[in-house]
Parts: sequence; C-alpha cells; structure tokens
Amino acid sequence: MTQDHYAFREIDRAVAKTKSILIPVDAGIWLRLALIALFAGGAAGGVQFSTGTLSPEDLGDGTYLSTLIPQNTEALLSLLLLTGGVLLCIGLIYLLLNGIFQFIFVTALESDNIRIRAYVRESTGPGIRYFAFLFLLSALFLGICLILAYLIFAPLAGTTPTNAAFAGSVLTFALVMVALLIPYLIILMLTTDFVVPIMQTDRCGILAGWRQCLHLFGMEKTEAVLYTVMKLVLSLCVSLILSVVLVIVGTGAGIPLMGILVALGGPQNLSLGILAMLFAAFFAVVTFCGLIASVPFVTFLRTYSLYVVGDFDPNYALLQEPSSPDSAEEMKGA
Repeated sequence: MTQDHYAFREIDRAVAKTKSILIPVDAGIWLRLALIALFAGGAAGGVQFSTGTLSPEDLGDGTYLSTLIPQNTEALLSLLLLTGGVLLCIGLIYLLLNGIFQFIFVTALESDNIRIRAYVRESTGPGIRYFAFLFLLSALFLGICLILAYLIFAPLAGTTPTNAAFAGSVLTFALVMVALLIPYLIILMLTTDFVVPIMQTDRCGILAGWRQCLHLFGMEKTEAVLYTVMKLVLSLCVSLILSVVLVIVGTGAGIPLMGILVALGGPQNLSLGILAMLFAAFFAVVTFCGLIASVPFVTFLRTYSLYVVGDFDPNYALLQEPSSPDSAEEMKGA
C-alpha cells in the first residue's frame, strides 16, 4: 500500500504530534487530557473488563443479599424506577458533556495549548448541537432495535418454541444487531472525526457540517473508505490494548480489595455503606489508571483524524506541525 493515501501517511505525523504534546511529561497536561478522555475519548472507549467475582462462600447463605433487596413488590418497583431515572439523567448529562468536550479537545489541539476552562464557553453551543444529533441518532437506533426484536421474537409468543427455534431467533437478532451497529458506530466516528472540525472551522450547524463532509467524501471516495477502515482498525487495536491494561490494573487493585474483605470476615459482616466505600475506591483507582493509560492513545487518534481532515481540504487543516520538546512549555495552561 502506498504511503500517498491519507490514511497511511498521517500516522507518523500523528505519532510525532502526540509525542510533542506529552513529552516531556507535564502532570497538568496529562491530567487535563485524562479528563478530556473521560468525556471525549469515545474512539477508545467502550472497553469492558473483568476483575473476578465473589465466591458463594464469600456471600454466605444468600440471606445477606436478600436484606439489601426490598421484599415489598411496590417498594421494589419504586426502587427500580428511581434507579432507572437516575441512570437516565446521568447518561444524558454525560452525553451532553461528551458533545462539549469534543469541541474542547479540537480547540485545545488546534491552539497547541491543552486547556479546558478557557474553551468551555465557545464549545457549549456546538456541543449541544452534537448532543442533540447523538441523542436523536441513538433514539432512532434503539427504536429500530426494539421493532426488529418484536418482529423476530413475537412469533414465539404464546407457543412453546423448541430449543432450535429459540436459538435461531437469538442468532438472527444478534446478526441483525451487528449489521445495524456497524453503520451506527461509523456515523458516530465520522461525526466526531470530520463533522466536528468542519463545524469548528465553518462555524456551522451539524447538518451543514455533514453536508460538507459528504461533499469531501464524494470528491475522494477511495480516501474516505481507506480512512474509515484504517480508523476502525486503529480503534480496535487501541481498545484491545486498553482492555489488557484495565484487566491488569483491575486485578492488581482487586487483590487488596479481596484481602480487606477476607480480613473483615467477608462482605456479609460489613454494612452496605462500608461495602459501597470499598468498591467505590476500587473503581476510582481502576478508572483513574485507565484514563491515564488512555491519554496517549486518545491523543494520537484525534490528531490522526485531524491531519486526515486537513488532507481532504486544506481549509480544515487545524493542527500545527509537531513542535520540538523545547517548546512544550508553551502548552502549559490553567
């Protein structure tokens, strides 16, 4: 494959730019980028990890868990509704911050000054538009999934399906979900990688940004396809690497947690408040380490995509050339 293609030739420049931002190490820059990665690092997000489970002996005879669950049906329903409402609100707030931080990230990289507070005001308006688009797209995706689930599983209702029929329906639904999930993720990826910098440069809405994005892709279809495939491959590799990191960190943090639980006689001898504090500390450590580990990868992926956008149209070349280590002091900000 020739290095003349945008998707391949910008890898080295993105690596150099990432090094110029992160080296020499500045704690302020790394922590700010970790915060940005928490909200805007979707390309490398979605990583799930496992740190082991408690054994049945740790939980006793099950009476401990039963005391945590309301036995009254109405109370249980109210608890579930309250929990669902809280999680929904948290999810919406996160998506809104995700939209705002997408523009903060681009502005910080464009200005060669990794800051956050200075860019919040100018990023809020376009961030809300990004959030609205993401919300509507996700609602459409979820609605289609629910309709397809009904069409696939409704024929089984009122009958006693065989194992083969049920397994066939599950397999069909899984394949349909994968077929829908891939274009959904590609749309999200291209919105973040191309539409956001176009909106940033043209000061336009997200629909106008998408029209310009499709215009650029229409002019160079091969480059658009190569970039999409390359970015998916890079994102997958990053996700796998971070998965391994999170498993290692989770295992390392889980060992002392299990030791504390054993030393205290098991979770059945602890109050719900103490258990919540222990597991909150565990997840805080794992999350912090995971975010710090993701900083180089998230920075590389975003600088890579910004360089490629500039190749499609020089008007959208937002990044300066990688600076030397001696000029890294200029990137320190509040």
